[in-house]
Amino acid sequence: MAKQYELTYTINKNLALEEANTLFERVISYFPQATTSGKEHDFFSLEFYSEPKTIQDLEKKIQSESQIKKHVIIKKEKVKIMRMRTKTKNKPEPVSSQEEKKAEKAELKEIDEKLKQIFGE
Repeated sequence: MAKQYELTYTINKNLALEEANTLFERVISYFPQATTSGKEHDFFSLEFYSEPKTIQDLEKKIQSESQIKKHVIIKKEKVKIMRMRTKTKNKPEPVSSQEEKKAEKAELKEIDEKLKQIFGE
């Protein structure tokens, strides 16, 4: 199963623009499933998909390019987005249930008054 990787490399600053572009095109040709690429003066970056077992071969090809000063190939991990759970303390009750409680209290008071009248207290 192909995994996503990123190659980043730098070239000699003395390299002419035309030679740098030729090198960039040659490097891209090593990666048939290149998705995005970017270049800035002497710094190049390339995202690609490849089988893990072919990375060593690609690494050797990159090392064989004498115009490349430094390079790194990293495996890009999928980022799992998780929602943050929050606990609510003393969650306020809906207005309707608060009104219901007040109504219940009023009914209880009425019942207490009627009981007092009945028992003569």
